[in-house]
This record gives sequence, structure tokens and C-alpha cells, in this order.
Amino acid sequence: MNRLRAATLSVTVLLAAAGCTKEDGPPPPRPAVSQSPDAPAVRLVETDQADLHLWVSNQSFKDDPVALTVSIDGAEIVDRLFAVEHQHNWVLFPVRVAPGHHVVRIVAGTGVEKQESFTMPETGRRYAAIDYGNAMDERQRHVNWFIQSTPIGFA
Repeated sequence: MNRLRAATLSVTVLLAAAGCTKEDGPPPPRPAVSQSPDAPAVRLVETDQADLHLWVSNQSFKDDPVALTVSIDGAEIVDRLFAVEHQHNWVLFPVRVAPGHHVVRIVAGTGVEKQESFTMPETGRRYAAIDYGNAMDERQRHVNWFIQSTPIGFA
């Protein structure tokens, strides 16, 4: 099981490095952006105002589409269906996140959940990818979380 997850994460990183993104067709609906000074500590913003560039994708042909909900510190930032679209459909969610320790929680409509901790620096930006996938059967459904300090290859 650990080998399968490691292989899936490796494929995600390779796809990111190879530049697999959806270039054709209409763009996905833009999430509502909050710009109020009284806005919550974690919120969607315009791309140039984001501390965290979060990319989300469905990599499962078996579960197509799949509902994914993503929250950071309890603030929901993603709640939508993701189509697999030949596994090249990565959707950007630009997020404003205060410096410090945070917890991301990902829940799939199939019941798969993942929770991870990460730290935002005082300055600079972080780049993260979340992908949902499964191997040959429903018992091997999983969610991967990947975060780094440099842009992801396709971003």
C-alpha cells in the first residue's frame, strides 16, 4: 500500500514537472474572492495576493467526477466536483494564509480523508498540490498532499 501511494505521489510530481495542465476549453468557475480588511485569516484571493498557490486535481478514471472539499484551519476554501479529463486538469486556488502553523483537511465524496500540517513563512509564497486517485479497486482510494517553496512545474 505504501509503495502504491509513493508511486502515485511520484506520478503527481512528474506530471507537475512536465507541465500537465488543461489549456483548452472554458476555464473552471472562479471561486468567490474576499478582499475585505475584516476577511478571515484563511481566504481565497486574487492570484497576485496569494501566499499559497494550491493546485487540485482528480487523477482517478474510476471516480470521475469526484467531489473534493479542502479546508485550512477549518476555513473551507474548496468545495466542488473535479473531472479527471485525461489527468491533466489541475485547478488553481489562490489562498491568503497568515504566517505560522496550519492544518489542511481534504475530504473526498467517496469518504477518503487526509489531514496534514504545514507552516507558512513570514515572507514568500508556498506552492501545493492535492490529487485524488485510486488504483484498481475502491479500497485503494487516496488523497496526496504536496507542498514546497518553489513553483510547481506546471504553475
